[in-house]
Amino acid sequence: MRLESFGASGFACGRMEEGAAAAPHGVKRPFPLPGTPSRWSRDRKVDVQRIRLEVALDFRRKSIAGTATHSFTPILDGVEALELDCVDLRVRRVTMRGRRLRFAHAEGVLSVRFPRPLRAGGKAEIAIEYSGTPRRGLYFCAPDEHHPGRLVEAWTQGQDQDARHWFPCFDYPNQKAATEVIATVPANMSALSNGRLLRRTVDRKRGTATFHWRQEIPHVTYLVTLVAGEFERFPLRGGGVPMTVWAPPGRAADAKRACGGTARMMRFFNRFTGIPYPYEKYDQVFVQDFIFGGMENTTATTLTDTALLDRRSFLDATMDGLVAHELAHQWWGDLLTCRDWSHAWLNEGFATYFDALYKEHDLGRGEYLLQILSLRDNYLSEDGGHYRRAIVCKTYRDPVEVFDRHLYEKGALVLHMLRNLLGDDLFGRTIRLYARRHRGGTVETVDLRRAAEETTGRDLGGFFDQWVFRAGHPDLKASFAWDEKKKTATVTVKQVQGTDDDTPSVFRMPLTISFALGGRRRHDLKVSLEEREHAFQAVLPSRPKWVTFDPGFRILKTLDFTPPREMLVAQLAGDDDVPGRVHAAGCLGKEASPEGVAALGKCLAGERGFWGVRAAAAAALGKANTAAARDHLVRALRSKHPKVRRAAVRALGEWRGDAKAGDALHSVVEKGDPSYLVEAEAAAALGRTRSPRALDLLSRVYDDRPSWNEVVRAGCLSGLAALRDAKGVEKARDAVKPSRQNGLRSAGVAALGKLADAKDAPRADIAEELVRLVDDWWLRVKISACVAVAEMGEEKALGALTRAAEHDLDGRVRRTAAEAAKRIREGKDRGEEVRKLREDLEALREELRKVRDEVRKKALGPSTR
Repeated sequence: MRLESFGASGFACGRMEEGAAAAPHGVKRPFPLPGTPSRWSRDRKVDVQRIRLEVALDFRRKSIAGTATHSFTPILDGVEALELDCVDLRVRRVTMRGRRLRFAHAEGVLSVRFPRPLRAGGKAEIAIEYSGTPRRGLYFCAPDEHHPGRLVEAWTQGQDQDARHWFPCFDYPNQKAATEVIATVPANMSALSNGRLLRRTVDRKRGTATFHWRQEIPHVTYLVTLVAGEFERFPLRGGGVPMTVWAPPGRAADAKRACGGTARMMRFFNRFTGIPYPYEKYDQVFVQDFIFGGMENTTATTLTDTALLDRRSFLDATMDGLVAHELAHQWWGDLLTCRDWSHAWLNEGFATYFDALYKEHDLGRGEYLLQILSLRDNYLSEDGGHYRRAIVCKTYRDPVEVFDRHLYEKGALVLHMLRNLLGDDLFGRTIRLYARRHRGGTVETVDLRRAAEETTGRDLGGFFDQWVFRAGHPDLKASFAWDEKKKTATVTVKQVQGTDDDTPSVFRMPLTISFALGGRRRHDLKVSLEEREHAFQAVLPSRPKWVTFDPGFRILKTLDFTPPREMLVAQLAGDDDVPGRVHAAGCLGKEASPEGVAALGKCLAGERGFWGVRAAAAAALGKANTAAARDHLVRALRSKHPKVRRAAVRALGEWRGDAKAGDALHSVVEKGDPSYLVEAEAAAALGRTRSPRALDLLSRVYDDRPSWNEVVRAGCLSGLAALRDAKGVEKARDAVKPSRQNGLRSAGVAALGKLADAKDAPRADIAEELVRLVDDWWLRVKISACVAVAEMGEEKALGALTRAAEHDLDGRVRRTAAEAAKRIREGKDRGEEVRKLREDLEALREELRKVRDEVRKKALGPSTR
């Protein structure tokens, strides 16, 4: 499952692509909300072997009706009843071999009693006739007054535990079964499900078509899928199995741009995992209003239609990451499935890392390492600005709470570190042993550890303990010294991270420090961090030209290390290590010396250089914030590479009140750019400069310039919010209208929240509107509204937030609303504390005045009164 959508609000989600500031040191906020229980795997009384669903969809009533037949074997003797998850459904009857069974259905649990206790190992089967209008799990789309062009379609989404909303089942990942889905839909539609299509039949009298799909390889219930609607279909060739893309009518070309790399990915994953794609086919289908970026349903991935790429967006956007992530899940998550949600990094961390591995295979080492740095930045943004937790965490209210940047990004970085610890050969052998041994089963982290230990003969308990079962990462502070007389380089390394019960005071790990000696000669000092502080020395023939600390970013960390300027300049120009050059760029930007700015400008201007390092140079020039740095960035707006131009316009937003930076950005926004994303970034940056001409231009561009997923309008909203001018409220209110694109609405909510404190802004009206949007129909608007009212400290939102935290159907909304309410209450409490302190201080001042008056009276004496 990929969390992101690719709507207008998502353009900002990719803005950490070229690097971000390290998270602050210190102890972080806890992950569990107050009163959160610990979760453990569910017990099973029976082994479900097959689920057969015979269902009909009623698009007018937005309902489902049918029969769910479960074939199973009792695990122990004496099984008297079977409990299944069943929410929002009405059960009509339950039968076994034609005989009606007694059942009870309450609080989301269907309990079926057998005529007599069942014996272990025997075979049994029950059929459950049911109907319902699900609020989760099964979603219907249709035209309405706000979206008359919306298509009629239906789709399911089972992860994490929503399959129970559209068919009765044991809805937990430690149970797998073969499945059949026999779906009846209107005759003009197609229905897609897991496995192989056995037959399609048409009932002309009723105007329906029935599709019979069968998935023989067992999988968990959250992976059972059903999508129905009108689609254009086209095959993809070269993957070794039948592959089909299902696109909305008229969007086949856009879908081909998004999914064109699937066959190459399939061949790469086949080789790397050692298991050729194990299923009979692979479909990808694009649907409307999807609540995630993508979902890896076995053999039939569902993708958001915001991932469809028009010709212009394809200039500098790609969906290879999304497509590779979901395809990788067919092994990691589908064939091997986490036994319980606390170990879900074995699904999501693996899929995220295999996306990076494919990027390395397809685009090279530099792109791979840039992706690793992006994963680092996204993880650090959560660890530093939100909360800290261990990857394996059993304390959560809803499983979706653990589907965060610790699970995805940090999980992927653990695999990156494991690969570097073992070496490519042993890492590959570990992955293949792990996959082969647990094929078709469920897994926990210990299974990966054992595969690695069996492959290498090493004890890896310490590695998994500090990186997976404990929280945080090392914050390193390093320094360099050179003794010319002794020809000795000394690198001192300190671990300065704050510690708590979950964060180790010392992270133990191997470390490489590489000294460049001229030409291509290097001296690699391989050491081991075991203490809070070390001083490592290397005797060298001459002073090194530069020092690369941890080449290849083999250790997840923050690093405070600033060698002498001349070494940084040399490293930026000559190092072949992408993380090393990115680090050098950042150091030079902080220093902002004329020599450093010149080196960054030269790097940025080098059209043959790797775009990722050039983009890092642009970001560093933004931090330098000198006139020379600005001029380098202005010249970079002519770069041929759209991602370099994007980085340049973003950095120019750092020049608040600077006419030259404002004029350059004004020109980009007014004239446009071949890239949507450059235009969007320029609009956002223009607002940050507070250019006096920005308001009119951004308002006009917002009105007149549609784009792919409305990213340009979203950029304008970001710029208008940065201006802090109440005149921008009108555009933000327009953006949140129900008729607007979903992503743009989320961006509008964020802009409203920021503009609420603008001079002359109607704060009370904005607050009222944001409180109303906490209960919007679209989940990302709800989430954005929760965040916005929390940032405003809006106490009037507490009622809406509390209701959402307790009753919203989406766990992500419940979590965000609970956090927002907690933040507002804490702010209110702090405000009360400040008020009380002020009152106490004023009382003390009054007492002091009285004492002073008494002293003065006594000093003056009675004759002067």
